[in-house]
Amino acid sequence: VLTIHFLPGSKSLSNRILLLSALSSGTTRVTNLLASDDTSYMLSALRQLGVRLRMLSDTECEVEGVGGPIPVPDGVQLLNLGNAGTAMRPLAAAL
Repeated sequence: VLTIHFLPGSKSLSNRILLLSALSSGTTRVTNLLASDDTSYMLSALRQLGVRLRMLSDTECEVEGVGGPIPVPDGVQLLNLGNAGTAMRPLAAAL
């Protein structure tokens, strides 16, 4: 008997792959994202920074990478990351 189990996504892994996809070149299709507040905050912040994202479902999206450091738009930029430490720490390091 063959049994296949699908584990739910992780907020930490979801936010890391979203950030790495944004930093890379080309289009990345990310699957098994955890639908959570932390992941929503990361998606929102990346959009605010100009990264193109397209949600295909609650747990899947396509990310257009910028091919290097994420350019921060001119002027003061307020990124609301709530209490999402899994979004704040890696994003702050990347910016």
